[in-house]
Amino acid sequence: MVREDIEIEYGTKHTHRQLPIDLTKNLLICNVKKDNWEQYLDGSAKIYYTGKKFPTTVALNKLYYFMPYLSGKGIRDLYYIKIARLGYRKEGQENEDKNDLRLVFEIERVGQLFDDYKKVKLDIWRTFTDTTMEEIIKI
Repeated sequence: MVREDIEIEYGTKHTHRQLPIDLTKNLLICNVKKDNWEQYLDGSAKIYYTGKKFPTTVALNKLYYFMPYLSGKGIRDLYYIKIARLGYRKEGQENEDKNDLRLVFEIERVGQLFDDYKKVKLDIWRTFTDTTMEEIIKI
């Protein structure tokens, strides 16, 4: 059964809310603290820094999409992960702590996946959730 709001284009490619998405691709949902909301609310976010420890059940080269989870609000916007690399939370600053190594996702906004924010459960240490586009479209 195909949902009415998903039009099948070909193969695994679908259009949801005018966004071309691949339902078979892995999606990472990450918590964003309130002091970093602004860039996600206006869609200008270009980078996401993980915590010092990054648990995932999916190989980094298999992660394709990213959704910021705004604490207390939920998920709404979809981003594409362009690059996953190591870096520092305070990149480019003179006082950067060289021991503060983080996983850095360089991201690009695809668009708004849902009309309004939807709450989801963040599974891994209550900060990250690995899932697929197919699973997230079901909510």
